Amino acid sequence: MSNRDLTLKTAAPLLAAFVAWLALAVPDPRGASAAPTAQRFESGGIAVDLSVRPADPAQSVLRAGEQATVRVRVTETQTGQPMINLHPRAWMQARRAGDAPSETECREKVGNFVAGALPQRADVDLNAFVVVTLNDDKTLTFINPQVALTVSKLESIIVLPGVGVDWALSPSKDFLYVTMPTESAVAIVDVRTRKLVKTIATGERSAPTRVSVQPDGRQVWVGLDGSDEVVVIDAATHSQARHVKVAAGLHTLAFSSDSRHAFVSNTAAGSVSLVDTRSLDVLATLPVGDTPVAMAYGAAAQVLYVAALNGDRISVIDPLQRKVVGIVPARRGIGALQFEPDGRHALALNRLDSTLTVIDSADHRTVTTVDVVKEPDQLRFTQRYVYVRGLGSEKFSLLELAALRAGSPQVVDIQAGRLAPSSRPADIGVADMIAPMPDGNAALIANAGEQLLYLYQEGMMAPTGTLQNYKRVPRGLLLIDRSLSETAPGVYSTTVTLHKAGLLDVPVLVNAPRLLNCFEVTVEPGAREAAQAVGPSLVVEPVLAAEGIEAHTPAAVRIRLIDAASRQPATGLVDVQVLLFAPPGHWQRRRWAVEAEPGIYEINESFPRAGVYQMMVASNARSFRFTDAPAIALNVRDDANPAASTAALSH
Repeated sequence: MSNRDLTLKTAAPLLAAFVAWLALAVPDPRGASAAPTAQRFESGGIAVDLSVRPADPAQSVLRAGEQATVRVRVTETQTGQPMINLHPRAWMQARRAGDAPSETECREKVGNFVAGALPQRADVDLNAFVVVTLNDDKTLTFINPQVALTVSKLESIIVLPGVGVDWALSPSKDFLYVTMPTESAVAIVDVRTRKLVKTIATGERSAPTRVSVQPDGRQVWVGLDGSDEVVVIDAATHSQARHVKVAAGLHTLAFSSDSRHAFVSNTAAGSVSLVDTRSLDVLATLPVGDTPVAMAYGAAAQVLYVAALNGDRISVIDPLQRKVVGIVPARRGIGALQFEPDGRHALALNRLDSTLTVIDSADHRTVTTVDVVKEPDQLRFTQRYVYVRGLGSEKFSLLELAALRAGSPQVVDIQAGRLAPSSRPADIGVADMIAPMPDGNAALIANAGEQLLYLYQEGMMAPTGTLQNYKRVPRGLLLIDRSLSETAPGVYSTTVTLHKAGLLDVPVLVNAPRLLNCFEVTVEPGAREAAQAVGPSLVVEPVLAAEGIEAHTPAAVRIRLIDAASRQPATGLVDVQVLLFAPPGHWQRRRWAVEAEPGIYEINESFPRAGVYQMMVASNARSFRFTDAPAIALNVRDDANPAASTAALSH
């Protein structure tokens, strides 16, 4: 299989299907209510209710720069029954002028948004998700697989003070907490602004390794490997709350589903510490066998399972009784343990035997044991399947959850590249290398040796595409999903930031049943918009060299950035990103610009051929996006081939 780009491999059939059903009769959106925050649209016995309200309950008006909760409810018109397991899509775009979009205009808007064309991207994408990798070169990369550009989908790079080893995402999906053992510190990254906002020291030579956020999001727990302590960080203030003394060894972390109890394993001591998350007092320290490294809390039975890597059992702990209440016999070598989504069945991976064991927590009974890929070390769940990675294999195992629960699993091994993780032992870490996709029917699998991310669509016998990690070795992979998700039967919600004031069109698309309607909402100016007279914060001007740009030769490309309010040079920016592409996007590059003179920023680029290229600019620090200013045309000539140069520039 060739390493074709993810979007190219998947976009064509999706777009073909989309265009086919758009040709069907779509009800006129003008019949929908024009209420500012709550509207209903009915067609074919189906009702779609849209509400957009301030995320802050104390606010009564939608304002630019603030967050809003978008709620789409889909029901049967006659019965009022919710329509579950749908995947509605929606966007927001400021209305340029004129009346509400016609039926045809609404279709065109959605078609452009689905295609991912850069110039037609929505102001707010309610289907957005971003892939993030934790890399060996002290960076985090943010990759957008939904953009229809074929060379690079890299959106942002964050440089950390040290190499990250493990990470955890806050329940609000606003912050990433990254441990850096060599720096004895935890980095806190704002996911929305893509900035490193704080670094918290954990103590000299403290080796912070595993990190986890308790389910209610109030505290972040960090294991200090090789010591008898963990660090607790207050998530609201991002300040260190306390060092908690547990016992010696490496530490893994788990929590009760109500966030009342934290569990800390201590490998050297062969024990688990039970900690009250409110008082941060150790309530009990329980022996569980030699080298406990795998723990998981089962919500159904409300017990903790702990596997001893060098022991012969899985211990069952009741946090309310503060004692071991059961033992599940097991063979030595269990290094990973998780409960599947219903919270009843635990899945244990034995690295020595290369097996997966299913345990029913209702009676702590082994249901079945099956062979999986060699040296299994990680497992992740989608709606129907569990994915198992093996250190000694370039494949992963796929097992259907329903069959596992019934004790009759079928194991399918799927190729995920050419190199096994053991081919690069220095890059084997504790962070997950499998990330489920938002639709619940696919997953990304990172391959460190090949610096690639493989997309696997369930039902296929091979990956369906790849994403590049841009010559960086991934040591962790996660997917931050901000799309509409089902928060109650038939109710699909998400929280977004409103970027612009004015009247916004809100196209909503439901694939099955097939419904399309353009709603609208009104957003009032925010404080920042009022201060800046509602407009882009920067003015972008090209600074072109007198000799022009020659193909195949590295050239300095400069832009002048002017503060839109003061009309003075915008100086001191360190996050100016320049996007270069040749329409329709088959050649594309992103470069970080450096300030060469006050307000003048420069990149160096070599263009592959003569022609007209487009240049766009963005800066997170100034809330300035690529689409906030018109693209700048760059004429590139080829002196070695004047005829081709003339032909290219004439188009």
